[in-house]
Amino acid sequence: MTSPPPPGIYVPVPTFFKQPLPNEPVQPLELQTQTKHALHLASNGIKGLVLLGSTGEAIGITEEERKLLITHIRRELDHAGYKDYPIIAGTTAQSIGDTLRQLHVSKDAGAQWGLVLAPGFFATCVTQQGIIEWYTAIADRSPMPILMSVT
Repeated sequence: MTSPPPPGIYVPVPTFFKQPLPNEPVQPLELQTQTKHALHLASNGIKGLVLLGSTGEAIGITEEERKLLITHIRRELDHAGYKDYPIIAGTTAQSIGDTLRQLHVSKDAGAQWGLVLAPGFFATCVTQQGIIEWYTAIADRSPMPILMSVT
């Protein structure tokens, strides 16, 4: 059996982006601001961070950006003396395979837990048993412990 995150307050952290360049459709991640914010939270008693969780912007980032963001925050927390500081990484996928891929990327980047969103696109067709089977399939194959996000 795996361990839950240590008790305490965990904060959903917004993802910061730079201003896009003119005629540039992509907004790059603002890692300097992201680091300052993460270190501010860690140094002021927050027990852990929820990256790419419930703040909404995670649906619009690429797998490479997911890896970059989590890797960067993990490295900067470790460098500042917050080694093994809890990081929970959210998922936004609507399929089991894509969710597992996001969990693998997040774990490889330094997250210790995954926050798995229930499938919502077909919400009116999903039964309670279907949700149980969804989470069971993911939990059985996940590279790290997961938390359920059911809103």
